[in-house]
Amino acid sequence: MRNLKIVAYISKPCGIPAASIYLCGLEQLEIWLKNFPEVPKLANLDLVDSPLIISPDDLSEVVQAFARQKDAIKDVLDDPPTARVSYEQKNAINNMTADYAVALRRRYLKETRQIRAFLAAPENIALLRLYESVADEFQLKIIANRKDYQTFDKVLEYLIDLLFNRDPILRQHKKLTRCVLFYMYWNCDLGDTGDVATN
Repeated sequence: MRNLKIVAYISKPCGIPAASIYLCGLEQLEIWLKNFPEVPKLANLDLVDSPLIISPDDLSEVVQAFARQKDAIKDVLDDPPTARVSYEQKNAINNMTADYAVALRRRYLKETRQIRAFLAAPENIALLRLYESVADEFQLKIIANRKDYQTFDKVLEYLIDLLFNRDPILRQHKKLTRCVLFYMYWNCDLGDTGDVATN
């Protein structure tokens, strides 16, 4: 009933027949944009102007699989992930505030071993590939859309909000999603490393 009122409200002033108006949610629009990538070009929509448009699907699959197996993972790797630059250097390079960096490290560093063990397990090779794909997508979107004045805190929080708003599985596993994103940062899959990795 409410949809009919909204359709009528749109139809009359715009001169569009009510039968030509269809109301749908963000999820449906995202499905259509994935299936018909030429539509934004036809509608003259410049998606580059929209900051950090990302798909949560692959990350959702990785987080869901990790959530299912988290309690079963017994073998934890002895060595922590090797930082290519120190955490403090990386934070300075990426303009991450000290308070945010300390909070992330305190809450999620202990989980990085388990995530690393999970991704390194031979039976999870497909999930590792998904993880790598997600990390690449996020990294490139951040590079392309981040403004010089933004702290990395703001970028990560914006990304997390987008993921939670678009995917019910990630919303269900908020702490684990944040852990995986911290792991991406800690493991130097996200953020600038000052080109140390290529030296």
